[in-house]
Amino acid sequence: MSTGKTIGLFLFFGGILLLLVYGLYQIVQEISGIDPFIAVGAGAILIGVIVLIISILFEQSDDMKKRKQEIKKEDFEP
Repeated sequence: MSTGKTIGLFLFFGGILLLLVYGLYQIVQEISGIDPFIAVGAGAILIGVIVLIISILFEQSDDMKKRKQEIKKEDFEP
């Protein structure tokens, strides 16, 4: 993947993450009596999902590089 696509992908997911965090912040502001255990649990779940998505993206990128190296040049020619 080119650098421009990678940066665009990170900005895209960063924007989504920023909007989700801001939305959660607004919800917490409205519900001031939220239980700390629930807040920590929801935060852990959110961080876990983000880590999983990022690790899958990196794994797919590495696999694609390996596949491109394994394919012979002759297979690309008509």
